[in-house]
Amino acid sequence: MKTIKRQIEINRPQEEVFDLTQDYAKRLDWDSYLAKAYLLGNANEADIGVDSFCQNRYGSVMISRYISFNRPHVAAVTMIKGPFILKRFSGAWNVKEIDKQRSKLTFTYHFELKGGVIGRLLLPIASHFFSSDMNKRLFAIKRHLESNIKRPF
Repeated sequence: MKTIKRQIEINRPQEEVFDLTQDYAKRLDWDSYLAKAYLLGNANEADIGVDSFCQNRYGSVMISRYISFNRPHVAAVTMIKGPFILKRFSGAWNVKEIDKQRSKLTFTYHFELKGGVIGRLLLPIASHFFSSDMNKRLFAIKRHLESNIKRPF
């Protein structure tokens, strides 16, 4: 399994950062990688055992299940069904408080490609794609949260 980890500091409280990452009603407000994102099975909020549907802007779909949910610290999912190239995938969102108004958001992806030798040859390309996507998403959520900061005048 390949592991990729990316992080960013955000000038917002830990709870606010965590809540936005897991709010599917607001997910598309900041996450430009996705075209569709919602919870399955009549779930209203993310929690352990809840399944989610995410379709990226290229049409690729992943259904994942929450395997960990500890607000406002961590949420983790594992792939139930996904793109043909992925043999296994799991991801985690970790939010750590730096101080009362700043947080560190960390994305961690673990994945394995199908295809034996071909999968191993494609691993650097997939790693680059996931890494680039993770960075874009981290900057997008930072921009979204920090642009909504209420400044006292």
